[in-house]
Amino acid sequence: MSRRSILAAGAILASACLGLASRPAQAAPAATPTVAQLLDVANAQYLLDPIPPTGLRYLLLHGLPVQVTDEATGLEATAYVTAANQVVIGYQGTTGGERLILNLPIVLTQIAADLQIYAQTISPAELEAVTFAKLVVQTAQAQGIPAASVFVTGHSLGGIEAEYVAQQLGLGGIGFESTGIPKSNAVGSGATFVNTVTYGDPVANYASDVSGEQPFAPAYVAGQGGSLPHYGQVVLIGTPSDQAALTAAAKPFVPGPAGTLGSLPGLLGLLGQYHLPGVQAHDLGVGLNPYSVIVDSLGSMTGLVTPAATLTIPQFAAAYATR
Repeated sequence: MSRRSILAAGAILASACLGLASRPAQAAPAATPTVAQLLDVANAQYLLDPIPPTGLRYLLLHGLPVQVTDEATGLEATAYVTAANQVVIGYQGTTGGERLILNLPIVLTQIAADLQIYAQTISPAELEAVTFAKLVVQTAQAQGIPAASVFVTGHSLGGIEAEYVAQQLGLGGIGFESTGIPKSNAVGSGATFVNTVTYGDPVANYASDVSGEQPFAPAYVAGQGGSLPHYGQVVLIGTPSDQAALTAAAKPFVPGPAGTLGSLPGLLGLLGQYHLPGVQAHDLGVGLNPYSVIVDSLGSMTGLVTPAATLTIPQFAAAYATR
């Protein structure tokens, strides 16, 4: 069965079975994957050979890994299982990192998804990410793993997809360097989902609940207010003074194409410094596994380190809470 066939099978299964929202509430798992495990999964989606991180294995359906690659929407994702029998869905970020050379068409649709997110709308990739997550939950449940033990993660666009899935389905996880997303009356409360925001990163700071990138970002409203807040808990990492460079780069922005293009050079420079997954790994004290010399060695490795590698999601949210 191909990856696309697996997704199609999930859609059929979803229509034939009770949906996730209609199932009885299940108790929360005794523990969650660690910050290091979630970042490893998010980062693995960029690698040329996205093997499971150490200690994890593929979630299988009919003997094949549960994963999807859809050039039409830009979605690429894979589901893994931890040694503690927790499922982690990893969503791929824009360009696919080192996998860029393998599938140029999907890069174009991922960029299109980014532009839709910049316009504060929901992209087809996010919608399909929810469909894929439902298939993963149903597959996990058939193997004795409850929905409460299914988690989502990703970096950049992948983190945004994870964030949207968590909002819509109530799953826990961590979105690494995700933007804010439109508010929704979905089932998720946000209690078990965390977004990391690195000081100085133009992507993660593109939100209405983090101050520093306005007026390029939506107007800031304290708490979870405004037009594009992050879903769940926000944890700020890195060096606070790095936010000043972001504010300076965003300050010349005026609405419209000319203002957007005029702000891009400075923001793109900061993107290279603070956005890439190796930077978050450094700031969180995570030794990435698997590790990529190309993807994970780029960016500014001078941020303040807040050791979080072995923390569960609730421990991480409690230790580094920012709101």
